[in-house]
Amino acid sequence: MAFDEIAFMEAQMDKNNPRSVRLEAINKINDVAAKCGPEKVQTDLIPLICKLIPEEEDEILYNLAKRLGEFVDLVGGPTNGYLLLQCLELMCDAEETVVRDQAASSFDMIVERMEWNSEAKEKCLSMIKNLSGGDWFTKKVVAAKLYSQSYLRCDDEPYREQLRAEFKKLAEGKDELPMVKRSCASCLKDLASAAAQTENATAVLRDDIMGTLQIYLKDKDSSVRVNATSSLVGLIEGWCGIDEDSAKMCFVFTHPFVIDAMKDDSWRVRHALMKGYGTIAQAYVKSYAGGDAEQQAKVEKFLVKEEAPIEDAFCDPETEVRMAAVKASTVLGDALGGDCLKDSVVIDHLKKLGEIDQNTAEFKYELSLNVFIAVIEALIELMPLGPDMVDKIGDSITASLSSNHVDDTVIIGIMRALEKGMKSEERPMDFAVFGPEGSMAGLLDTVVNFQTATADDEDPRDWRVRKNAMTLFSIIMAGYGKTENAAPEWLEGYKGQLGQSMRKALGDHIAQVRVGAVECLPRLNGAFGLPWVKSECLAHMRQAIEGDEYYNYQSKDATDKPDKPGLRLGTVVALHSKWIAYFESLGKLITEQIDSETAKEWAEVLLQGVEVPTANVRFNAIFAMGKLATVADDDLLQKSLKPAIEMMANEDVDEDCKYFAKTQLEVLESTSGY
Repeated sequence: MAFDEIAFMEAQMDKNNPRSVRLEAINKINDVAAKCGPEKVQTDLIPLICKLIPEEEDEILYNLAKRLGEFVDLVGGPTNGYLLLQCLELMCDAEETVVRDQAASSFDMIVERMEWNSEAKEKCLSMIKNLSGGDWFTKKVVAAKLYSQSYLRCDDEPYREQLRAEFKKLAEGKDELPMVKRSCASCLKDLASAAAQTENATAVLRDDIMGTLQIYLKDKDSSVRVNATSSLVGLIEGWCGIDEDSAKMCFVFTHPFVIDAMKDDSWRVRHALMKGYGTIAQAYVKSYAGGDAEQQAKVEKFLVKEEAPIEDAFCDPETEVRMAAVKASTVLGDALGGDCLKDSVVIDHLKKLGEIDQNTAEFKYELSLNVFIAVIEALIELMPLGPDMVDKIGDSITASLSSNHVDDTVIIGIMRALEKGMKSEERPMDFAVFGPEGSMAGLLDTVVNFQTATADDEDPRDWRVRKNAMTLFSIIMAGYGKTENAAPEWLEGYKGQLGQSMRKALGDHIAQVRVGAVECLPRLNGAFGLPWVKSECLAHMRQAIEGDEYYNYQSKDATDKPDKPGLRLGTVVALHSKWIAYFESLGKLITEQIDSETAKEWAEVLLQGVEVPTANVRFNAIFAMGKLATVADDDLLQKSLKPAIEMMANEDVDEDCKYFAKTQLEVLESTSGY
């Protein structure tokens, strides 16, 4: 007798079985369907699923809904995909929100793949109508989510007209609860996007969807207006994406609603608008893509000139609205360009928000630190838009960083924002602005002063200031070193200062400052070459190690050590910390490009490092040695490096060192066959 998968599935799903058993059965339902074949799935499995749904628990229903989205092929392909909708319709009546949401998500997946035949049209429309006219709000909430994908997939205008009529009836019902309104207001965004991709798009967006959206934008419930404002952004994006004429019409019809949203009493509505303000700008600029100068002037004036909505947002009493406006600024810059933005209210307000009182060292405007840092980041990201932008913005950033007695937290935030901007590949920065004649002249000296500040100074700064200053200094110098043009004369003086700063950072008593300096080495190696790094940094690190009073007492025999207190206090850097920083530096610098003499030189010191009594030192030494072994020539590898790694793998007293040495050997054997 053949095994009956459906009967076994039904037995597993018996309510008397533990939930874990039933859940495991649902998780294997795809495999069951594959074994049964499409015909049996249609005749037996789908009816079984429909029978189980009304009585099952939420967790099981959620997993079932998730798997039904992958069932199109199992039910016989796109032609029969509509047969699955009856299961999802039952799930849309579930009490738990996550089940209904997953059912809606699976509905979209099925509709996207199924063939749009007469049976599919009938079932899809019937399901949407039934849920939209449901006797409880939960059905109506989920019904709103089903319209967009159906509208996009259907291939005839009469059917789309029915969908629009049904949505209008659902959305504009006078007695609907706020939950239904919120769902409809939110789903208008997807419906507008779908309508924009179909025939007669402009008329539908203008006459149908915009009409419903207007009602929600004026709803007395602020949560409905928030969702409607987000959908307004989506409608503008879709409408403007049709063609240039449609974008012009969209601007005329929608920009008054953008103004009204910015004047809304609810800060959440204003926040929703500002979150989408950059998207609105990117959409509106399409209205003059063909070169219509008059239209361009209208759009630019509306978006960023005097009395623009974003000007009110910069002055908004709510921090979240101001923050959203600041973040929208960089998108506006990309959409409108530097020539437009340099004379806009955006730059003026960003500069005002970024001002620090020179006397009190406090923000001139009541800002949180997060907003202030976001302002600085926005200004920095806008600088690459053109020379005029640099000239207008650069002095504000330099002044903020150079203000006397500014809190260390603010300084760190500004330097991190500068670092982020300098590393950006999307908006590459011209490092010439930091030169003596650049718009940000003086910033280099400020950074150097921060980097050289220590705990011994009268006004000691946070160690993070030194770390970030060193990183910033190295990025600026490396940026100059990589330029194709000849290095300016003044650069040589700063290169000397750079070496001095790196040596100080590599020997700093705070471990994180040393780590930060080590991270700078590959960058400086790429800009100035390995000889410079070796002479300016590594050589001095070796001198500091060999000049340490403990250097001659590195035998593994503890009795050879001097009878002195081992505790290091204050700002003195212990010998093992110097070793670790040195070996970390080698690990960062070892590449296939190093020459044989350098490889031999570093191998000798690494062989010394794996004999140091401190386990952390040996660990870092073996890590660097493993990297060197992969690029060293065969003679150096076989005579020096591999025997040392094997000895550590077999004999080291520290389990971590031994394990990592074994790992290095495995890497060698797999890559080079040794």
